[in-house]
Amino acid sequence: MNLDYKYTREYDVVVCGLGSAGFTAAVMCGRLGLRCAAVEKYHMPGGVMTVLGNNSIDQFNNPFADGDKLVITGIGWEFVNRLAAMGGAAIPDMDAEYKYHWQYGVKVNPTLAASLMNDMLIEAGVDLYYGQGAADVVCSDACSDGDSCRDDNNGVKLRRIDGVAISTKSGLALLRADNFIDCTGDGDLVAYSGFDYLTGDDGVVQPGSIHGGGKVIELACHASDSDRLTLDEIAARRKLASAGADSSLCAPAIAPRESRRAVCQVMMNSDDYMNGVVYPDSVAYTFWFIDIHREGREAVIRYLRSPRTPTIRLGAMLPVGAENLIVAGRCVGSDRETNSAIRVKSSCMAMGQAAGAAVYTAKRRGVRLCQTADDANIAEVKRILKSSGARVPE
Repeated sequence: MNLDYKYTREYDVVVCGLGSAGFTAAVMCGRLGLRCAAVEKYHMPGGVMTVLGNNSIDQFNNPFADGDKLVITGIGWEFVNRLAAMGGAAIPDMDAEYKYHWQYGVKVNPTLAASLMNDMLIEAGVDLYYGQGAADVVCSDACSDGDSCRDDNNGVKLRRIDGVAISTKSGLALLRADNFIDCTGDGDLVAYSGFDYLTGDDGVVQPGSIHGGGKVIELACHASDSDRLTLDEIAARRKLASAGADSSLCAPAIAPRESRRAVCQVMMNSDDYMNGVVYPDSVAYTFWFIDIHREGREAVIRYLRSPRTPTIRLGAMLPVGAENLIVAGRCVGSDRETNSAIRVKSSCMAMGQAAGAAVYTAKRRGVRLCQTADDANIAEVKRILKSSGARVPE
């Protein structure tokens, strides 16, 4: 890209997307003393939870675990407890006898949730860019060590992101940083940078949900294809109108379930997920069932009912060939079944916090972000997570 930017600003880290993953990533980075910018296309944080109408945060606990059943803590758990103290969240009994997974969802007041998110981001010293989505990236074919730099894991030549172009009311501006966190859900930075990704099942993606007037309708949502998404959004309003929904209460966009998945150093698989396998680079717990929605057909569901809690691997958050980019949220590296389970908000919160810890580790130890899942660095990532209140797989 060769443009005159309205301004250029410098940071240690830029977080793109302020849904559940981006929120905790930015708070974590700010609390660790990193100069952090957070970019969000909507005009408030929270994504699906606050903007798009799904106000349930699932699932912080494993109801089948022996002893303490709370498996996701840290910034996300702090957030819901602070929100509850304000009267903005209903936290169910996480030790209650299991009847169904969704009984443990934390229901939030979207307005109070967005307000508290803003407070926590500002408290952490994060610079906020609302209504200013990422439009493109500036990449370098050479990594920080020169043209010959290669990824030790697979021999792929590394490339680095130098900056993210954002769309402001004054025109395009450039945010430069040492590292970047893609929490867009759709893997926008991955795509803009030319790194590899997968989309659904050979391009076929799960339907999304449109919320409006007390009604929820599932329909096609091609979140990573703007032309098709435009038609999907037109159809969404027509369907809500024909269902008698009050359009004044309609969410501004379809809430997507699936789009891009980054091709990462590790691609998590459903066998490991269902069996609760823990790897040396496992940095967060997650607990939700495999849940693939299909238009006009019954969903593919495989329930979790095991004391063994699935985990998220840091290697699944590091795109192949990227020196200084990490992903968090539903665009992490996994097969489709695993992706359908880890996309829920509490898991995204855990991933976001882990991404922030990885960025801080890279900065503190003077290593590339792509190396933070290595044996030499993963212990430091886990130490930082534990010290910030997160529960880390052992």
